[in-house]
Amino acid sequence: MKMSQEYNLYKRFINQNLVVQHKENNDPLSKFPLRACAYSNEVGAAISPINKTAGTLLWAPALLYLGADIYDKYKNENTTYAPSVKRSLRQAVFQGLASVIMPTLAIKTGQKIGVRLAGISDSLSTNDKKELVEFTMDYLEHSEYPKADNKDFADGLISAFKQKAQENKKSIEKKNIFSKVLGIFAESDVPEATMEKYIKNPDDSNPVIKYLKQQADTAVDIMTSEKAIKSDKYKQYYLKSLMKYEDSSIAKKNTVLKLFKDKNISKSIVATISGFVALFLLIKPIDFFVENILMEKLVNPIFDKIPAKNSHKEKNNT
Repeated sequence: MKMSQEYNLYKRFINQNLVVQHKENNDPLSKFPLRACAYSNEVGAAISPINKTAGTLLWAPALLYLGADIYDKYKNENTTYAPSVKRSLRQAVFQGLASVIMPTLAIKTGQKIGVRLAGISDSLSTNDKKELVEFTMDYLEHSEYPKADNKDFADGLISAFKQKAQENKKSIEKKNIFSKVLGIFAESDVPEATMEKYIKNPDDSNPVIKYLKQQADTAVDIMTSEKAIKSDKYKQYYLKSLMKYEDSSIAKKNTVLKLFKDKNISKSIVATISGFVALFLLIKPIDFFVENILMEKLVNPIFDKIPAKNSHKEKNNT
């Protein structure tokens, strides 16, 4: 009887100490500043409208952090060495949801809302205009210099856009909700948003075609007349380019591209700020939602049904 009481006291002591150890377990990977590495790809998503290269490079810290955290959870259970594939898979699902999918979705949604609000007084959003300016820049870079009568360039630009829209018509019309959600994460060189607007109303009165015509007129004005470069900023850029290439056509073309690039930077800043605001406002709710709703109610019950193999610790005790 006495031995039984002593054993029970000993067992209670061990359990209490295990609880204390569990509470005092401080996982450095789950705390800042290391936890912040998980969001470097989201920072990249926010700044990608301004600098796509930097946005892509910022995935590196996030991937390194996610790999380290998943491996740590595979190897250790709190402070105890006990390898478990099941535990690492559970952590991979959590990190995928909480650190990649949902924050990126929040940023991209914030960017789209921000640029749409910025263009609220117009039938085209800021993002639509950004797509059309990029299309104009790409066409200008790969086209012959516009002639003095300007008609060839304007007609060529609009014709190229219409042809591209027809080429992508089937894929755009077939898009379902799932593919549109995936499209939020993907960076595409095809201006699908504006093409979709044109496909719904393939007419020259469409705001998309009107805006393209404005971009063509701006390009031709600069290309055909030095007087059209009004601001000192672009005059200086033109003169520097003229000195470098000793060709007025190349200098004018470079000046137009510079003008369009600056236009898009101002639009991109709107998207970047909107993305950061969305990330700041939603990052805590996302962590709570993933951990307490998605993981607790949906993911964990699935993993709990999977039988776990004997851990390293259990094997040593047998």
